[in-house]
Amino acid sequence: MKKILTAAALLAVAALLALVLIPSDKPAPAFVLSDLDGRTITDARLQGRVSFVNFWFPSCPGCVSEMPKIIDMSRHYKNQSGFQILAVAEPYDPESTVRTYVREHGIDFAVMYDADKAAARAFGTAVYPTSFLIDKQGRVLKTFVGEPDFAELYRQIDSELAK
Repeated sequence: MKKILTAAALLAVAALLALVLIPSDKPAPAFVLSDLDGRTITDARLQGRVSFVNFWFPSCPGCVSEMPKIIDMSRHYKNQSGFQILAVAEPYDPESTVRTYVREHGIDFAVMYDADKAAARAFGTAVYPTSFLIDKQGRVLKTFVGEPDFAELYRQIDSELAK
């Protein structure tokens, strides 16, 4: 009986992950956040650019593991005007910790602090890190729970930029 329950639980988790990982092709949700420099960032910024939106926080081991790869991705696409990275820091750490992390790691893309988790709720994030690849029309192409396969992600970004 225990094996059956374990198998059923694993199947349920696999089904939920499949739903999350399947491209959704639906509009990205509306959001309004201020970046760490006080500039207002809204979902309107997604229009006309391929966007990688990453939900993270500095004390998250998976987030810290993938962040250097996201920073590398930012440098790789630095001269591509049609691509952007938006990092949404969740309030599991104080904003001062996020600011220190950004400064110490030389993050050069927009970082917002989601103090009330409104953006996280709008995007439906529950596990971190979670990221979204969004096309130039503002549609969610893919959701990544955990660290993405960056080689495949680069191929997807290149494909979208070529459109």
